[in-house]
Amino acid sequence: MKPDGRHLQVLLVEDSEDDAQLLIAALRKGGFAPDWVRVDNEEAFRAGLGVREWEIVICDYNLPSFGAPGAINVLRECGCHSPVIVVSGAVGEEVAVEILRRGAHDYVLKNNLPRLGPAVERALRESEARRLQQLSEAKKNFAEEALRSSAERYRLLFERNPIPMWVYDRTNWRILQVNDAAITHYGYSRDEFLALTTLDLRPEEDLPALLKTIRDRRNEAPLTRETWRHRKKDGSIIFVEVFTQPIKYGGRSARIAQALDITERKVTEQELTHVKMAVDFAADAIAIMDGSGASVYHNRAFEELLGYSPAQLNAAGGVRVLFIHQQVAEEVFASIFQSGSWAGDAYLASSTRKPIQLFLRVNSARDATGQVVTTSMVCTDLSEQKHAEGKIEEQAALLDHAQDAIIVHDLSGRINYWNKSARRVFGWTTAEVTGRRVQDLLYYVVEPFDDAMTDLLRHGTWTGELNQRNRDDQQVLVEGRWALVRDEFGDPKSVLSINTDITEKKKLEAQFLRAQRMESIGTLAGGIAHDLNNVLGPIIMAVDLFKLKMTSPADLELLETVAISARRGADMVRQVLSFARGFEGQRAPIRPLYLMKEVQRIARDTFPKSITIHVSAPEDTWNLLGDPTQLHQVLLNLCVNARDAMPEGGQLDLSAANLPIDAHLAATYADARPGAYVVLEIADTGTGMAPAVLEKIFEPFFTTKEIGQGTGLGLSTTLAIVRSHNGFITVDSIPGKGTTFKVHLPAKLDEAGAYLGEGQAEFPRGQGECVLVIDDEASVRSITSHTLEAFGYRVVTAVDGAEGVAKYAQHMEEIDAVLTDMMMPVMDGAAAIRTLSLLNPAVKIIAASGLSTKGDEAEAASGGVKIFLPKPYTASALLVALRDLLRTPS
Repeated sequence: MKPDGRHLQVLLVEDSEDDAQLLIAALRKGGFAPDWVRVDNEEAFRAGLGVREWEIVICDYNLPSFGAPGAINVLRECGCHSPVIVVSGAVGEEVAVEILRRGAHDYVLKNNLPRLGPAVERALRESEARRLQQLSEAKKNFAEEALRSSAERYRLLFERNPIPMWVYDRTNWRILQVNDAAITHYGYSRDEFLALTTLDLRPEEDLPALLKTIRDRRNEAPLTRETWRHRKKDGSIIFVEVFTQPIKYGGRSARIAQALDITERKVTEQELTHVKMAVDFAADAIAIMDGSGASVYHNRAFEELLGYSPAQLNAAGGVRVLFIHQQVAEEVFASIFQSGSWAGDAYLASSTRKPIQLFLRVNSARDATGQVVTTSMVCTDLSEQKHAEGKIEEQAALLDHAQDAIIVHDLSGRINYWNKSARRVFGWTTAEVTGRRVQDLLYYVVEPFDDAMTDLLRHGTWTGELNQRNRDDQQVLVEGRWALVRDEFGDPKSVLSINTDITEKKKLEAQFLRAQRMESIGTLAGGIAHDLNNVLGPIIMAVDLFKLKMTSPADLELLETVAISARRGADMVRQVLSFARGFEGQRAPIRPLYLMKEVQRIARDTFPKSITIHVSAPEDTWNLLGDPTQLHQVLLNLCVNARDAMPEGGQLDLSAANLPIDAHLAATYADARPGAYVVLEIADTGTGMAPAVLEKIFEPFFTTKEIGQGTGLGLSTTLAIVRSHNGFITVDSIPGKGTTFKVHLPAKLDEAGAYLGEGQAEFPRGQGECVLVIDDEASVRSITSHTLEAFGYRVVTAVDGAEGVAKYAQHMEEIDAVLTDMMMPVMDGAAAIRTLSLLNPAVKIIAASGLSTKGDEAEAASGGVKIFLPKPYTASALLVALRDLLRTPS
């Protein structure tokens, strides 16, 4: 519906009076009654904007000096939001789109002016809608600002309140908000406070009473005031008077609480009660007298010890009549009137006239004029003390028989008791230590002693481990159990410390933990061996094939380089396997001297001439039973480490000796068992190792060498090999003086020594036999097939155990032997071997694995397998194994 005759304020930017009249006429036809002003330049346009607020601006696009783009820029600059309608004779679509993008509400051609009215109506409607939206947003912003202001005033009142305050949920008691005063007073951080409930602030022993109060409170009052005990973060208990009232917090039902700390008032009340109870129930006899000397109060102990009530004593003549020696009484009262106090031993007479030896402490209080108004007399029965002293002497004699080092020192650390075990552990005699400070005598640094004393004075007892030293300045690790000894007044007097020497125990624990760490890391390291062997196997077999085919010396030299690298990789895999699985290998009798001389020859050829190598072993040295290759590797690894520790040269000694180990000696080593051992000792005069390095040397991949100069597997592999031989290793090292490794290996007492070497490689040919090769690695299948075919065999291949069984069933009559990997997907080697044996009990099988373990070999043997081939194998090893298998009768 058109707004008939609607008044409209129009600012018209047009240089043609005739065109302006046409535009105004079009507005009137559109139902408007325009009140308009025409301008034709920027200065007049700016002046027109200052006169009034225009409802609509109609602007010609093309003017000589000022048009629609300039008008839109001026409106934007002045902050005017009047809608703009652009008119023009003829302008392209791109220009129209651009002017609309820059802020015009619509675009009308002068040859289509009937569109002007609807365009203005639409622009006014959109402008009014935008104005209403802006007004609504302004109201909303005003309300939000008012709400924020109110919330800010509440927050400041809550946060800056010096009294601890918090808000908590009435349903689950969880704390929802807390102020800074509560955080400071209770010691919790804000996050810690917001993780608590109000129940968490109460000591555990108060919770039953609190829960009963909650159950009894049927309808919670608008305002509550209660006294509770609260526990701070540091564990200290305070008394608080808590005021709470209900509030709404985040839409939930909550209460706000204020906690006023009244601990000091409560403590004062309790102290007064405790003082009265302490006096009344004190073990010492206490009497209170007035200024004239008359008794006004006797505690229970006084009446029980001496038999007098205040009235009875006054009737008998007062306190003076109690003193058996009157000169002592005169001395006591003269001192009271002169100095106000007296202390010493005295004999007093009971109501039965029995003399009692007491220690007296007499004190008086005076008024402002200096007159004595009150006198107290505290009497300690010395008969118990004398008896206790006798008991202490007896106990001291017993303590001398204790295995633990027992020391008593005062609060400053000066020693006044030192038992015989303390002398055994630390080396000093009682006479040498009495009166000396324990922190100066036993501690390298005093901070651990000071920390322990602080904890002891706070809690009364302390338990922990301490690094101390003995007379020879050697470290002694002790487990200390300290107790605070108090005097008759309950004040700390001295410290009783019982110290157990745990130095050796900790060494054994460290060895055990290191062994566990090695075992766990070893399991992880062994997982890579299978894939590495599958990578190296094809290379090693291919090298053997190429050597037989090539005649060029240059090609053979290049091929030998490849072969050396492949063998080195295989050796590294064997190191990982030895470390991870304790690979056992072939065992044979070994003469230690022969083994060490083999290593000596290698070292002399490869080590710097500045290193002197010496080998020795008694004639009666026992033999070993082990894998010569692996034990050769053990010695070579240790010798290489010794070489690297002597960059400037030095002495390297290899020796062997017999060592019987009994049960007692075996208990001192983590991996030792009782029996006969041969000790292979490798000692150098190199740089040595610090204790921190010594603890980590057997960890896999740990090395102190520069990057590229060491794998970190040498010593971990060495340890794994020695353990696989049921042996163990010890090491001693002094920085700057050298290192000694001792390899303990079980002796073989009933066989002569021997050393097994490798023979010349053989490449026996087949006679057209058919071999089924089962392996999940394509490269292994390929090179194995080529190798067998090159040496006169026919080959059938399968990618896993399931396919292998199927092909064997299909070609059973022509397959003469089976070569199968043990680790495969779908069906592994063990399952395939069992299935093949069911199909043909006489089947001939070679089992191969990159993880050669006793478990794999046992599973293969259970299926009738006679030959187990460890990966990576050479072409020669494969062909020899296949020849021996085929020669074996079915």
